[in-house]
Amino acid sequence: MKLDEIAQQAAIEHEMLKHIAAALRATMQWKLTGDDLSRKLGSLRFISQSFQRHLEHVMVLEEYDGYMNVVTESYPQLTERTEKLRQEHDQFRESLGRINYRLERMSAAEVVAFEENCAKLNQLLEEINDHNQRETALIQEAFLDDVGGEG
Repeated sequence: MKLDEIAQQAAIEHEMLKHIAAALRATMQWKLTGDDLSRKLGSLRFISQSFQRHLEHVMVLEEYDGYMNVVTESYPQLTERTEKLRQEHDQFRESLGRINYRLERMSAAEVVAFEENCAKLNQLLEEINDHNQRETALIQEAFLDDVGGEG
């Protein structure tokens, strides 16, 4: 697969991930009347699991069928940055797994724990967003190099 095809697929997959992240944020911002978290918790569990599955899908594509192998093989000067991004994937897997584990075991009465988990999830979404921006910059740098531009 060519780098431009990989970049196009990555852009589409990341756009879908952004939509799921937006749904997560909307769910976390959902204002409740009263103390019953059951519906909000149920929705957050569902969307967070969807986010985890799609994030895993995107990371696997990047690691095995995507830009990471192409960049490391074709642009050795970008290997260190690529490997750092790959390591962050493992951190995201671990963090999101912990968050979803806690959500699954949480009762609707645990308001403080729910809010703490939401804060951790928001922080993780920001870290993933920053990561995605750095990935895009790396792909663009390699792509510019690939088409003979300056990078």
